[in-house]
Amino acid sequence: MAVFNERLAALMKRSGLSQKELAVKINVTESAISYYLKGARVPRSDVLTRMAKELGTTTDYLLGTSDTEEKADNRELLYLQRNLGKLDPERLKKAEAVLKAVFDDIFEDDEE
Repeated sequence: MAVFNERLAALMKRSGLSQKELAVKINVTESAISYYLKGARVPRSDVLTRMAKELGTTTDYLLGTSDTEEKADNRELLYLQRNLGKLDPERLKKAEAVLKAVFDDIFEDDEE
């Protein structure tokens, strides 16, 4: 889990957050943050989600499943991504059809 604790430490440093400050912001103990930074523990999914949001990144980036550090500046995209992930397969297919139609209209000159 070296990727997680390395990325967590780097993002905390960039954000100027101490262990205590991050702990308060995401509602965990300071010792929990210490364990995460040492690689001794991995946060629960709800804590990981709050952590990513606070640090302006994604859970995928923190966990090392993506090398793309999507920042919170792109809140609209993160909103869409989060909510599309909540849809059942039938509704996801409908949403994809709507988005495709919109994109085809917007990018009518682009080729696939």
